[in-house]
Amino acid sequence: MGRTYKVGPSGSFGARYGTVPRKRYSTVITALRAPHECPQCHISAVRRLSVGIWLCGRCGHKFTGGAYVPTTKLGEIAERAARSGVAPSLVSELKAAAVEPKAKTPTRKRRKKAEGKKEAAKPKGTEEVPEDKAE
Repeated sequence: MGRTYKVGPSGSFGARYGTVPRKRYSTVITALRAPHECPQCHISAVRRLSVGIWLCGRCGHKFTGGAYVPTTKLGEIAERAARSGVAPSLVSELKAAAVEPKAKTPTRKRRKKAEGKKEAAKPKGTEEVPEDKAE
């Protein structure tokens, strides 16, 4: 028998699926099962409940994140931008845009009821006679 090496969680696949998918699977699953730090209590007790939903086992803080890790690259960039002061300038721009009056959208007018229905509702003896035929 030849030498074997540790392949991690992808060892259950055996020789199937090729090396690249097995290595990718191994990196994703090891990152998923690694201990993660809670953003609220800063203790490594965070576990994944379902895809993108994470729960701290110590303080019970439930939050959203990535599918396989609690923080994503985009989330880290947004947090850094918020700390540096980029976000407040965007908020002030949005508030200024909200103050401007919006153009009114035309409202639909209701159709008037058909005149035939009004005539049908009147009693038969109270019909109006045109002026030229009144004589």
